[in-house]
Amino acid sequence: MKTYDLFAPASEAERHELYARMRAEPGLCRIEPFGAYAAARYDDVRTIQKDAQRFSSEALAVTAEPPWLGPNPVAQSLVTKDPPRHTQLRALVSRAFGASGMARLEAQVRREAETLAEAAVRRREVDFVDALSFVLPRNVIGRMLGLEPSTFTEFKRWSVNMGLISSAVPEQHQGIRDTVKEMEAYLGDVIAARRRQPGDDMVSDLLRAEVEGHQLTDAEVLSFLFLLLPAGMETTAQLIGNAALLLARFPEQLEHARADATHIPRFLEEVLRYEAPTQFAFRIAVTDVELSGTTVPAGSLVMGLVGSGNRDERVFEQPDRFLPGRDKGNQHLTFGHGIHFCLGAQLARMEARFALEALVPRIRAVKLRTPDVEWLPGLTIHGPRTLPVELVPA
Repeated sequence: MKTYDLFAPASEAERHELYARMRAEPGLCRIEPFGAYAAARYDDVRTIQKDAQRFSSEALAVTAEPPWLGPNPVAQSLVTKDPPRHTQLRALVSRAFGASGMARLEAQVRREAETLAEAAVRRREVDFVDALSFVLPRNVIGRMLGLEPSTFTEFKRWSVNMGLISSAVPEQHQGIRDTVKEMEAYLGDVIAARRRQPGDDMVSDLLRAEVEGHQLTDAEVLSFLFLLLPAGMETTAQLIGNAALLLARFPEQLEHARADATHIPRFLEEVLRYEAPTQFAFRIAVTDVELSGTTVPAGSLVMGLVGSGNRDERVFEQPDRFLPGRDKGNQHLTFGHGIHFCLGAQLARMEARFALEALVPRIRAVKLRTPDVEWLPGLTIHGPRTLPVELVPA
């Protein structure tokens, strides 16, 4: 069994070349720096995502609490739990992300997207991340939680640092430890304030929620907020940022969207496949498991390489071409499968769609102001850290 170093590629093209070599292996691979078994093919990644009986999500607790970090509330959140506890926790928090919850948010998200798009196009030359792609989901999740707008400026640093945990290098450790302490203090104060005086926000809803006589403890609410605040921003921010990058690289897609707004959802599904905002699915083998002819010993860390599975030539024709509306275009692995399917998938799609519906009619081109994209550090979250562009008004 071959071992591959995920940090070895120096560019995105090299990373996808590495993934292609891994998909060509007869079974699973071993990868560094995680020392894990890795699945690079679509069917194997999907199995790891779906099969909670053989692949436990407790691996996320392991990766969220490396020895240099210490306790991290994310390690106790619902994404690290298996049934039956996962079922209980998900029932308590899922109502806010259902169809009725999303319907209540629509007008607010659309107004926010229109305001940000208008301001960005008026400025013309912007860092698209700071002007729209990060700011929209940040403002939406901040208001959903009823947080003080003056604190929103801290959220980007927090979300970037939390996304680095599983692949951080030593010089990043202290900044991440500081972020965990800051978030614990800030969100702990928010929970205490809502206990004293509930409001019309998600934190208050979580404190009131009850399923089968069980309510969430303050520690459980804290762990969920630790998960939700970065996740509610990063996946959507990277989806919108990657979408803008691909509009610049494939200007014909902007023309299609300008001519027909129904092209936007197809375009976004291909963005989710082609440049997946979330690259990995971590699990632990519950028992000795055989997958594609490889025996994975019980207790082993297993990774599903989402970015590789989304480019699997066995499933997607011409997988390295960006083709919105392609066959099986919505069958990507980006939001997961099974009981851990992303709770915020509907919200992320809505925010991204409204962002493009606000932006596309206002512009006739997105031009990159530098040929080299500065990607986010780390391997787990995938998107531009900055994206200097010129938005050419329509």
